Amino acid sequence: MLRRIGLSLALLVSIVVMLPFATSTAHNLRFQLAARSQRVRHHSRAWWRRHRAMLRRRQALARRRAAMVASQKNPTPTVRTKSADNHAATPGALPFPDGVYREGAFAMPLPNGWSPGATAKGTSSFLITPSEGKPEAQAALAVVAIAPPAAPSAAPAFEKKKTLGGVLVADLRRSVIDRMIGAGGWVINDRQRDIGGHRVFEVIAQTPATSDGKPEQVWNFYFTEVNGRVYSLTTRTGGSTEKLAADAEKFLTAFRPAGGKQ
Repeated sequence: MLRRIGLSLALLVSIVVMLPFATSTAHNLRFQLAARSQRVRHHSRAWWRRHRAMLRRRQALARRRAAMVASQKNPTPTVRTKSADNHAATPGALPFPDGVYREGAFAMPLPNGWSPGATAKGTSSFLITPSEGKPEAQAALAVVAIAPPAAPSAAPAFEKKKTLGGVLVADLRRSVIDRMIGAGGWVINDRQRDIGGHRVFEVIAQTPATSDGKPEQVWNFYFTEVNGRVYSLTTRTGGSTEKLAADAEKFLTAFRPAGGKQ
């Protein structure tokens, strides 16, 4: 009986002593097998697509940084903004070229109901006669930047879409965002379009109704480059925007100013 108890105790002690070594050996074997499996792992097509997309983003970021460094060495006029006062005018201190505005009138046909208003600091406002039962609407035209000299570039098409007349589309959108922040509004959407042969970047925004009785306003900002200048046409209305948008497109279609950058 004592012999059996002694053998059992000896076996138990040997198991307790060998258990840590067995656990360590099993762990090392799992680690070696995992490392070996990782060395021979093959990536899927989806992984390679994501990897190539990441490389393209890095290359685009590097090109953007290089362009920013080049623009700092050769600065160009940027979009200037100031706090909004809920008037439909995109600030701009650059004068209109010859053939656009002369002695209180525009040298181009205007949509029905549009008449030139005050012009100050490079921004010209338009008085829009509302239709019967329609709320009032306003518009403004300004030169916001001078496009730099065109240079041959091998940049892909999707990179060229990021600029308009040498100005980053993101900067144009940021100018609208800053304006809306000052007015307590927000940006709804933006898109690039072709209107009357002009490449146009459009930003749609909205401001809420105010305590003094002004209704909520829908803003449309149209940016386009013509003859070396980047223009902005800004419209706002408190009601339906279909007719005003159609009139703005007519304006941009007929907008062929001469006297551009020489």
